[in-house]
Amino acid sequence: MNKPTQQICVSDAEAAIARLEGKRSELLARSTELATIRASVAYKALSEDDASARSTLDRINKETGQLGAEVASLDAALKVAGEKLEAAKQAEARAADRARAQAIRSEWAAVVKSFADIDAGLAFATDAANRVHDGYARMQQQGLKPPPQLQLMLVDVVVGSLMQMPPPLWKQLNFVGLPHLPPNRRRSAASLGDAWGPQTERQAAAIGGEQQAQPNNKPEAA
Repeated sequence: MNKPTQQICVSDAEAAIARLEGKRSELLARSTELATIRASVAYKALSEDDASARSTLDRINKETGQLGAEVASLDAALKVAGEKLEAAKQAEARAADRARAQAIRSEWAAVVKSFADIDAGLAFATDAANRVHDGYARMQQQGLKPPPQLQLMLVDVVVGSLMQMPPPLWKQLNFVGLPHLPPNRRRSAASLGDAWGPQTERQAAAIGGEQQAQPNNKPEAA
C-alpha cells in the first residue's frame, strides 16, 4: 500500500529551491574555474606530453565529469522541488478557499436572521405609525386639532431613517422618488412626541375648561 505523500508548505518548498539553486550556482562557478585551468594546461599535456600538466588535466577532467553529474542531479532535484512548490501553493489556495467558504457560512448565519429582523422591524414601525395615525384620529373626534405638519414630519422621520441604510440601498430607494432630506429636516419620532405633547395638553386643557399651569406653577389669571 502506497503511503500518502507528505505535503510541505510553500515557505519550505521555496527554501528548498533556494538551497538547490545556491548549490547549482556554486557548481557552475567551479565548472567555469576548471575550464579556465584546463585551457592553461591542455596544450602542454597534449602536445608536449608534460607529465605534470597531464596529471592536472586528468584531475580537471574527472572533476568536470563529476560536476556535470552533480549539476544534472541538481536540475532533477529542482524539477521535483518546483513541482512540490506548485503543489504546496495549490494546497494552500484550496485551504484558503475552504476558509473563505466557512467565513461565508458564518456570515450567512447572522445575515439570515437579519432578514427576519427587517420584517419584524418594519412591521413594528408600520404598526406604530398606524397607532399614531389612529390615535390622532380619535383625538380629533374629541376636538383636538392635530399639528398641520403631522404627516410631513412623520414622512421625514421615515425618510431620515431610510437614509441611514447602506448607500447602494438608499440609492435604489431614492430612485423610486424618496427625497434627500437636508440635516435640518432629519428628526426622530421621539422628538416629535416631545414637541407635540405640550401642544396636545394645552388643547386638552382648553377643551376641558381647565386652568393651565404657568411656568412658575401659578394658575393662569382669569
